[in-house]
This record gives sequence, structure tokens and C-alpha cells, in this order.
Amino acid sequence: MESKNQVVFITGSGRGIGEAVARWFMEHDSDVVLNYRKAHGKGGANIERLVAYAGSRGVRAIPAIGDISEPQDVEKMFRALKDQGVSRLDHLILNAAATPFKPFSEMTRNDWRLLVGTNLIGNVACVNRATELMPRGGTICAISSLGSLRHLPNYPLGVMKAALEQLIRYLEMELCPRGIRSNAVCAGFVNTDMLPILRQKWPNLFEHLEKSGRPYIIEPNEVAEVVGFLTSKAASAVRGEVLVADAGVSIGI
Repeated sequence: MESKNQVVFITGSGRGIGEAVARWFMEHDSDVVLNYRKAHGKGGANIERLVAYAGSRGVRAIPAIGDISEPQDVEKMFRALKDQGVSRLDHLILNAAATPFKPFSEMTRNDWRLLVGTNLIGNVACVNRATELMPRGGTICAISSLGSLRHLPNYPLGVMKAALEQLIRYLEMELCPRGIRSNAVCAGFVNTDMLPILRQKWPNLFEHLEKSGRPYIIEPNEVAEVVGFLTSKAASAVRGEVLVADAGVSIGI
């Protein structure tokens, strides 16, 4: 699938799915803008490795530190891109997410600010700025999760992922006349740093999945391949859709 000489902005690209998506685009000869929230810690270290990897592939990787839930950070990131000579974005990958793990009855106002600020308002802010630089043929691809389809205990992020999927449908209708496609990937249980936490939160669910004898864990690069497809010309007829990539888990729980 083609992506040569394109420019891709990926939110939450310091680890996990975001990192895998960044590597996929680098391996397909695209320049990438690597958004991450903190300069220190594992995410920042991974960004340094990704920048080095981009150099080895002969493509450009531009770090863009900022919290997408903060409007001033979003504005600062996009101003910095202009200063670095980035005048075009071909694809926007909405991967960044944040959530507390608690029932709704225990959610505080600050919890809701984090949840909505990152997963909805922050994504919209990135869309609005990125599409200013997006030519006809550009795409938006959001990363969703199974919480949008099924109830998962103490997982308010599921509500935001459902909202994100509906946002994608609305964006498709609004941006289609400008030649921009919008889709989402609903990823299942992905082998990232979050997986051990989910196992701890939902032991009964994972016990059920283990007993099924069916594969249920997918790798970040498998999600990246789906993103690569949805952003390619091969998916030109796919618009406003949510493609489930979960090894069939959602049809068995």
C-alpha cells in the first residue's frame, strides 16, 4: 500500500499502537509528526528511538510534544510545524487517549475534564488544525476500542470511544466535499503496556477468553496494518466506517 512521500501526524505516538503506526508509515517512506505528552519517561525515550529509526529509513520524524486536551498545546504544536517547514499533512491518526478506571458513580469533575478533554475536545482540535493543511485525498483515522461496542466494567473510556466513532461519521459527511476521508479502527486487546492493567481489571473476562481456546491478543503492528489500509487509495470506497480488528473477540463475548 502506497504512502511514499506523504506526511502523517500521529497523536499519542510515544508507545503502543501509536508507535507501531509511526513505524509502519516510516517503513512505507512517509515523514511523520510524532505527538507525545511528556518529554520524560518511556514515551520520550521511544520518541528519540523513532527519530533515529526515521533517519535510518531516510525519512523525517518531527517530535511534537503537547497534551491534546490543552488547546494552547495544540496551537503550539501546529505553529511549530509551520516553523519547521511543514505545509501539508496527508493523514491524521487520532490515537491519544486518557481515562480513569472507575465506575461513573465515582467520577469527579476533574475525571470528566480529562476524559472529554482528551478523547473528544482534543481530537476535534487536532482535526480542525490538521485539515487546514490537508489536501484532497487526505484521510483521518481514529483508534477506537471494544468499549464502544460492549460494556466493560469501570471503563468510562468506552463511552468516549463510542463518541469518537460517531465523530468519524460526522467528519466524513462534513469533510467529504473537500476530498478528505474519515474512518476508524476498533482495536481489540492489543499487546501493549496497557494489557497487564486490563487483565488485572477484568480477570473474569480474560479467564473466559483463555478458556475459549481462540486467539484473542493482537499485536500493535496488526492494528498499524489496518490503519495503513484505511489511509491508502485501496480503501477509497471506505468512508465513515469503523473497521473492527480484534481477532473476533467481539463476536464471542
